[in-house]
Amino acid sequence: MSTESFPLVTLHPVADAHHRWSGMLLQWDGSGDPAALSRLCGEFGLLESLGQLPCVLTLPDPALLPEGLPADKLLLNLPLERCLAAESAPALAALAAAGFACIATGLPAADAALPPAIKGLALDHRASHDAAVVKAWLGKLPGPHMAFHVDDPAQRSGCHDLGFRWIAGNYPLQATAAQASNNPGRTIMLKLLAQITSDADSSDIEKTLRQDPNLSFQLLKLVNSVAFSLTTKISSFTQAIALLGRRQLQRWLQLLLYARPHGQGDDVSPLMPRAALRAGLMEGLADAAGSSKEVQDQAFMVGMFSLLEPLIGQPVADVIKTLNLAEDVTIALGTRQGRLGGWLAAIEAAESGPTPAAAQALAAAGISHDSWARQQAKACRWAVQVSSEA
Repeated sequence: MSTESFPLVTLHPVADAHHRWSGMLLQWDGSGDPAALSRLCGEFGLLESLGQLPCVLTLPDPALLPEGLPADKLLLNLPLERCLAAESAPALAALAAAGFACIATGLPAADAALPPAIKGLALDHRASHDAAVVKAWLGKLPGPHMAFHVDDPAQRSGCHDLGFRWIAGNYPLQATAAQASNNPGRTIMLKLLAQITSDADSSDIEKTLRQDPNLSFQLLKLVNSVAFSLTTKISSFTQAIALLGRRQLQRWLQLLLYARPHGQGDDVSPLMPRAALRAGLMEGLADAAGSSKEVQDQAFMVGMFSLLEPLIGQPVADVIKTLNLAEDVTIALGTRQGRLGGWLAAIEAAESGPTPAAAQALAAAGISHDSWARQQAKACRWAVQVSSEA
């Protein structure tokens, strides 16, 4: 398959009422060869990256599902009009017989008869819907029910009140009072990041780390986790820092910036998985472009820091001015210029789906559709892992 025939594919997190990921919404622009979706799920490793999370695969027609995809890993999202069309009945029946679960995008009339294969509804929040009819249908079907293009925190609450348990959209990117609330641990983490970027002594880093007992505990927990397979008991923070390494410590602190303070209920940070996904994508694009390890680290940092503004409620330039960052990083974050800035602009454009604007941004950044799909699948693995452990 040539790269020209690969469709534009975007992945978007689907979250529950507590901001935990419930699945990954896969959308494509309808161009190219549908068989590319099989490559994305298999060869590129998307389904393996998602672990136990289902992939919500959006298809324009039930007959277009590529062969060989596993029913237990997918939730098919189909247009309501195609589900109601008489000619779609055989394809829907075949999907149901093969074990695929399906949801329909759109709101049926109150007296409509949906095919048995349809278990839930997906509604585009940008469209106007009768709330009473929505509630009635959500009560009739077992679900899951998904609202998408939800781009405001208040809209998210309204969708949840209607009965939607799966929400997809850019609502986490809007600053809220809860996200920007004072977090003493965040101040210490920014100080630690400044010390690392300025190559401070380990003893000074340890002194700062000791100012926050919870942060110190999280570091020891990380270093002693199974990921490091340590056989030696950690007896000091200096030893922990040495075993983890400054590069990994820096990355861990960047991620931990987005964690909610300990003891704030069942909700998790809506920004942490998004920042992790952006960071992984930025690093993957740098790697695919043949960039050095240093540039890959800078790309990772750009992705991770790109959501500091909604996190803290201050201009990103004010937040990072004490961190002594490389000029390319500062330019990318401030103006979306340069190679790093172009990659970030493409990522941000694609977060609204496989639109012409996203295609244009990817082309401007020199990113082919197949490379974009591959790097998204790769980035999902780490983002899903760290989000499940948050």
